[in-house]
Amino acid sequence: MASNQNWNSFNSQDLVYWLATVVLLATFFPVGLFLLLRKLLGGGKRSQSAAPGTQGMTRQGRPVDLSRGRGMTVAGIAFAAVFGIVLVTALPILSMGAGFLTASAILSPAIGFFLAGLAMTWVGTQRNKQAKRFRKYLALIGRRESVSITTLAQAMPVSFRKACHDLQDMLDSGILETGYLDMSTARLILSDEGVQEPPQPEERAAEPQEEAPLDMNDDNAVLGEIRRLNEDIDDEVMSRKIDRIGEITGKIFSFQKQHPNRAGQLRSFLNYYLPTTLKILKAYARMEEQGIEGENIRSAKARIEGMMDKVVDGFEAQLDKLFQDDAMDITTDVQVLEQMLEKDGLSGGDGMTLGG
Repeated sequence: MASNQNWNSFNSQDLVYWLATVVLLATFFPVGLFLLLRKLLGGGKRSQSAAPGTQGMTRQGRPVDLSRGRGMTVAGIAFAAVFGIVLVTALPILSMGAGFLTASAILSPAIGFFLAGLAMTWVGTQRNKQAKRFRKYLALIGRRESVSITTLAQAMPVSFRKACHDLQDMLDSGILETGYLDMSTARLILSDEGVQEPPQPEERAAEPQEEAPLDMNDDNAVLGEIRRLNEDIDDEVMSRKIDRIGEITGKIFSFQKQHPNRAGQLRSFLNYYLPTTLKILKAYARMEEQGIEGENIRSAKARIEGMMDKVVDGFEAQLDKLFQDDAMDITTDVQVLEQMLEKDGLSGGDGMTLGG
């Protein structure tokens, strides 16, 4: 009952609008022409809602009416032709007797209806073109629930803005029975599920942070790491060798502090030999922690144990090499001293003696 009252009210309002338009076309045609164009261009749209559950059956709601545009075009041509003939016939005659302005005022109804006929012809042509575009949109959309507006615009072809305008007209007029334009993704959504929230990224389990690399120039940190590894390793033979490595490393660091100008001699030791040795000892300690003696673990541990003597020898050689220059200087000094002692007869035998 309520829907019938609304429909009757709509028809009554529509009828009053058209009567006012016709009267103004006959009395003051500029305003009447404006009302006519406003009605023709904007009055044909009405919003329709789709029944729940029907969106999966078809994408098309109200069928596209091609005859509406054609009918308006024909009516507009007829209006323009009839009142155009009246103006062409009557205007010259009245203008000769009463003047052009007076004749125009008298014939203003005919002028208004003539212009209305032209307006109806133009609007009808545009609606006919629009209806053909609507049918092509429907063919391109098919039965999909989502389609890119850019893709539709390129396939038509029309501009992106015009495609948005056309698709919104199709939604408003009920040709597309349900859906919306999602401008955030530039897609036509033909579903009654509403805007979909973007999926929230899954929270990843906190990954264990990698151990910060050890500063090889920090003697306290390096020596502390060697002691910690020694405590983690149970093998007594390995432990004695690690003790020796720690002892030599401490002496090398002491030499570095006393002779900072000779740091270049320790570049390979600090950048490769020492960190690689610590890495191998860490791997050995991890394998001991497993508590099993599989073939892989056993062979890897044996390989490390077999090379530790070479590592200790290498560290001792590095320490000895640091004193190479000092040894050469001492050797030179000893030779000079011996020569001076022999020259002055102080090396023993006849001649001058110390304290003599």
